[in-house]
Amino acid sequence: MIIAPDQGSLLFVTQHDHAHFASELLSLWCSEGLPTHPRRRELLWAALEHDNGWREIDSAPMICARDGKPHDFMTMPTATRWEIWRRGTTRYLDTEPYAALLIVRHALRLHRSHRDDPDWADILAEWSQLETAAIEAHGFDSAMIDLDYRWIDLTDSLSLTACCRWTDELKIEGYRAQLRVDESSTNATPASDTPAGETLCIEPFPLAGATTLKIACRRIPRRTYTSDTDLAIELASARWQPLSVRIAPF
Repeated sequence: MIIAPDQGSLLFVTQHDHAHFASELLSLWCSEGLPTHPRRRELLWAALEHDNGWREIDSAPMICARDGKPHDFMTMPTATRWEIWRRGTTRYLDTEPYAALLIVRHALRLHRSHRDDPDWADILAEWSQLETAAIEAHGFDSAMIDLDYRWIDLTDSLSLTACCRWTDELKIEGYRAQLRVDESSTNATPASDTPAGETLCIEPFPLAGATTLKIACRRIPRRTYTSDTDLAIELASARWQPLSVRIAPF
């Protein structure tokens, strides 16, 4: 789950909706030969499913027992995180092997800061073995994987910027991007209000023209929650709303 503070509220975006935005953005990418890329279908599929392991936990979000705050993708307990990524890296190995391989690469890249942590040694070795086995079983080329994974990393980062409402400038894979949140968002207080729009500026601009995409989200009060059930009840009563994100040049 992605959770972004918005005045007295919290905006909730599921990992699937974040990934849908990443895939939709990639589908509109016109530069660097992507429209005729020989593995374009697999790239779009991997972008859409790169966080598939979160599907189950996002349907029943958890709170931190210590402070009553909802867990997001950055605060999830380690053991739960392993469970999530074990699901995500193995779910499609048989049906979509190349896209699944890109998802395994994504797990390794996301958790590379734990390489020297003995607690993470087994899970990182497990993912490395999955990657090696998939490459050998299907004859995939390592250099090809490196080139293709950059699209997953790039659009994941751009989508996270929009969903998390990060406004610092992002520099990645030869592009720079920055999110500009509509100033009217500072006046949005009722939990039922539709979130204010955003503009995600990208340079060099990779689309045929400026466009607006929408991310499904829910808004709930920014308060301490007494239990997972308390959080679930609040989310169940929150209506789904579209967060509009305009993609435009600087």
